[in-house]
Amino acid sequence: MLRLLAEKRNSLVLSFVSGFADALFFIQLGGLFVGLVTGNVVLIGLGLVGDEKGGLRDLQLLTFPLFMAGAGLAAIMVAWVKPLARATVWTVVSVAAALAAAALLALFGAGPGYACALLTVTAMGMLTAINRLDAGLGPPFSLMTGNIAGLAIAVARRLVGYKEEAHEWSQSVTSIILVIGFVAGCAAGALAQVMAGVAGMLVPAFLLLLTALFYSTGSAQKSSRSAGAGNRPPSP
Repeated sequence: MLRLLAEKRNSLVLSFVSGFADALFFIQLGGLFVGLVTGNVVLIGLGLVGDEKGGLRDLQLLTFPLFMAGAGLAAIMVAWVKPLARATVWTVVSVAAALAAAALLALFGAGPGYACALLTVTAMGMLTAINRLDAGLGPPFSLMTGNIAGLAIAVARRLVGYKEEAHEWSQSVTSIILVIGFVAGCAAGALAQVMAGVAGMLVPAFLLLLTALFYSTGSAQKSSRSAGAGNRPPSP
């Protein structure tokens, strides 16, 4: 169980970061998603009927091209930097740098809150894209509807006594971790907003730097093992 949880570490961190950023900026600006961009469609609809949560229509509309631009940057990184693991590390580090920049801009009063939010939107586009381009980071953390469905399946199976296969159990654990990580991230992001405002984005930036470090180390170890296996003399 502990080994399985260790293997899902990236999924936990990425879902936590996503929930953290969304909750912090949603509260900070009074209605804007920086990672869950499809949620902005709902808010735009609310604005069309005069609801106060839809009062940021211009910013909500801007999230779409900026999120796509961030995703495109991740795709370019993967195309230009080889091998894939190195591109992933550099992309995650770039996202961490962008989140830290947003936090520092707010901390020193060097930029308005909406500029920090839009920078974060671009960074989250990069993070979401690299998560899809490199399966080594785990399953997509942004598909929370599907993850909650997976959690429901896992619970229902337990209730009826269904014995899961190894791959089914792994999928169930992943769904549980992603949902718990996102909810915990939302709670932490809300708390950080109250205590530190946008400067609280230093927390996910630090977590992503650690993720990049561990991922880089793990990739190097895998490469060493593969090289060692390739140089091993054949058995007589």
